[in-house]
Amino acid sequence: MICAVYRSSKRPNTYLFLTKKDDFSVIPAELLQVFGRPELVMLLTEDKLEKVLSVSKEKLLQELTTNRYWLWIRQEEENLLTQHRTYLSRENDHE
Repeated sequence: MICAVYRSSKRPNTYLFLTKKDDFSVIPAELLQVFGRPELVMLLTEDKLEKVLSVSKEKLLQELTTNRYWLWIRQEEENLLTQHRTYLSRENDHE
């Protein structure tokens, strides 16, 4: 299976995975409206799926088989420098 990955033009860190390239007929109209214009990011083969995502390949394949699309909103990683500064300021307040 080849999977097409699209980035949202309206929402950062939001991606659509489709079983067929440029087949947006399976996407609910409301979702497409919120998602904005899909921008093709890459085409992935089944064996590459697990390396790209933090989700199991089996779960993603199940969603793609059932719905023919999958919406992924990548979680932002916390800024470690900001965390460290917060920690230091708390330590200084306790002294």
